[in-house]
Amino acid sequence: MDSKDFEILKCLRSDSRVSMGAIAEKLEISKATVSRRLSRMEKDGVITGYSVGVNPSKLGLMRAMLSIEVIGSSVHTVINEIKEFPEVSTIYKSFGDHNIVVELFTSSVDSLYDLIQERFLSISNIYNVEVDILVDRLDVDPNSDIKIHLRDNR
Repeated sequence: MDSKDFEILKCLRSDSRVSMGAIAEKLEISKATVSRRLSRMEKDGVITGYSVGVNPSKLGLMRAMLSIEVIGSSVHTVINEIKEFPEVSTIYKSFGDHNIVVELFTSSVDSLYDLIQERFLSISNIYNVEVDILVDRLDVDPNSDIKIHLRDNR
């Protein structure tokens, strides 16, 4: 990957619906070059998908993160059970005080409490669950990974 590939990624991050023509014009390269580079990045797994951002509070939902400590069981076994919960959007395996961090959505604090008490804590070998209700998302620099990669690979 070179700097043009990273510039293409930045364009897509700011607007995943931007046309190849607009990217080509902005970067002063041909539309065919943009298309070829996008295809290669998709094939190589650099680009894993295109998405739409949604504001959960506008849907009447709240976002929470659960940090979960697992003892005496495979983390994968616990993850497989958690995957079945419709409220769960993302599961992270982690190092540190917790083995798993789960991002999820519920309609209220009461429904979050019930979810934790009735479903999460009923999973064998979940030892501890810590909860953080996320109030606001502040995107500081969505391209920090690109900047760090470019800095470290000079």
